[in-house]
Amino acid sequence: MKPPVLLCYQLQAEKARLIHLLAMRLMIRVRTVLPEEFGQTLAALCGYEPLAETTAAGQAFSDEMLVLGNFPQELITRFLMGFRQSKIAPVALKAVLTETNMRWNSYTLRSQLAAERDAIAAGTSADHPVST
Repeated sequence: MKPPVLLCYQLQAEKARLIHLLAMRLMIRVRTVLPEEFGQTLAALCGYEPLAETTAAGQAFSDEMLVLGNFPQELITRFLMGFRQSKIAPVALKAVLTETNMRWNSYTLRSQLAAERDAIAAGTSADHPVST
């Protein structure tokens, strides 16, 4: 099994610093994803496959987002508890890497997470594609 990796998107400097410190304590590798990498698959960004030479462009976004790749359940719990104990401001868009979403790029994941967040706020359910 690959070691845990935390993909970080669009984090403000102080929040990024605090998250990096938490991740270091938990021995989680942190990868800051740059906007020019948003078209890469999550699998590539997490190290499961090589980065593509060319990728599909998508609608730029500035939302903060975290992807927890290769996290066992116990580490997810410790990471989220550490987030609260360190008083790190919440990141609204968070996902765990799955067999389904690892083939998505960052644009698709952001879109799906935003739709889910909006559906929860409206008290409805979000429609998700079976695979993309």
